[in-house]
Amino acid sequence: MLEMKNITKSFPGVKALDDVSITAKEGRVLALLGINGAGKSTLMNILGGVFKPTAGTMLLDGKELSFSNPKESMESGIAFIHQEPQFFTSLTVAENIFISNLRTSSVPVFIDRRKMDQETKKYLKYLGADIPPRTLIEDVAMGQRQVVEIVRALVFGASVIIFDEPTSSLSLNEKNNLFKTIRNLRDEGKTIIYITHFLDEVQEVCDDYVVLRDGKFVGEGEVKNVTQDQLVEQIIGQKLQKLEKEDIETQDLETLLHVENINYGNLVENVTFDLKKGEVLGLWGLMGSGRTETVRAMFGLEKTEGGKIALNLDGKMTPIKKKNLLKYCGYVTEGRHQDGLFLSMPVWENITATDMGKYTNTALKFMKKNEEIATAEEYVKLLEIKVPDSKVLASQLSGGNQQKVVFAKWMNKHPKVFVMDEPTRGVDVGAKLGIHKIIRQLAADGMGVLLITSEADEMSELADRVLVLRNGNIIEEVLGSDINSANLMNLSLEGGK
Repeated sequence: MLEMKNITKSFPGVKALDDVSITAKEGRVLALLGINGAGKSTLMNILGGVFKPTAGTMLLDGKELSFSNPKESMESGIAFIHQEPQFFTSLTVAENIFISNLRTSSVPVFIDRRKMDQETKKYLKYLGADIPPRTLIEDVAMGQRQVVEIVRALVFGASVIIFDEPTSSLSLNEKNNLFKTIRNLRDEGKTIIYITHFLDEVQEVCDDYVVLRDGKFVGEGEVKNVTQDQLVEQIIGQKLQKLEKEDIETQDLETLLHVENINYGNLVENVTFDLKKGEVLGLWGLMGSGRTETVRAMFGLEKTEGGKIALNLDGKMTPIKKKNLLKYCGYVTEGRHQDGLFLSMPVWENITATDMGKYTNTALKFMKKNEEIATAEEYVKLLEIKVPDSKVLASQLSGGNQQKVVFAKWMNKHPKVFVMDEPTRGVDVGAKLGIHKIIRQLAADGMGVLLITSEADEMSELADRVLVLRNGNIIEEVLGSDINSANLMNLSLEGGK
């Protein structure tokens, strides 16, 4: 049993944790819940040896713990399975597993690769995985990489395993395999701490829960005794308001974008659709169905053959080249850290980056910095971005506020079409509602929104019309009351019609 008692952690000017106590029991999965900034990461970083607590004690099976660095935490049997597993991609699976404790032969200067391979196979088989030990990590899929990281933890004798947002980049099958692995670890007597923003996962794989808010403990209990709505109320401190979506007749709306016969290798085949003014059009399907690939091919971001694009310019459908489409569109990519933000730059420069000409004095050849900052501050206020001012670096914001900056950046361009790929990935339930309101408002203002999301509930709540993709083909158009989680999941699977 792991106990963290009366943990307090203060940083200059802020108390990140205030007298927090949690208990994680052997053979059970504990969900650690809270919005970004609630104190979850700080608490786990204390357990992981990254920070030392200002006050409080930690006990594992009654023995007091104190760490000066992550290595000491790991040697005490505590392991992290990160949202994005950390590996040396040019090394093999076995080498990554034993990187901190390489098995040596009878001659110590030589690595016993045969022994490493045997032990790797044994642990992978235990987790139901069939990955050759000498496969390079760069050739291993994301879901399997997490299995490799779990093996790395087991090899070091981990008794407490912390999963931090482990499913955000996994396919449905990979997620189901991960849950099976977690249940196996639980049944073997491991102590599991599971951090997630997806409350359906809490009810599927967790036994107990703890909620933090503003650095304080606010509630705990058994998952079987609580509803999702009750969890949300504890997490954000109030009942979560649901968006009311009005049914609209999309066929009567003006067409903004016509996409015809888009192809992308064997991933997307002759995808054709229209996006209407004032609608949210969903592209729905499982990971690998061709959703993101369709959008990237549409924008000419990948080398593809054929396909036609026409955009409504001044009331007339005008053919344009794929590579020029992005000039007229906003594009919230699925990875804000990779290609959505300039993390090392301030918020104001991120917001004005999509329309630099507006702030350029061409005669004197300088930027109108004061106008840029003024514009940025307007969007900070409009989108309720929680930041002292727009001069703060984008890297210093929470995930939800970073995503709002991405929205502000494209809104400042005043596009006709807004393409959104996983717009709420990695944000908490409070920030998610704010982003949902933005999406519906953009449609209400006359933009066309093309939405990709892996969450069936989110698609049901936001989309006016949904195109279901399977194996790179549109297999169904869904309207009205048929846009619901059960129907969307059924259609995306091979058993659907």
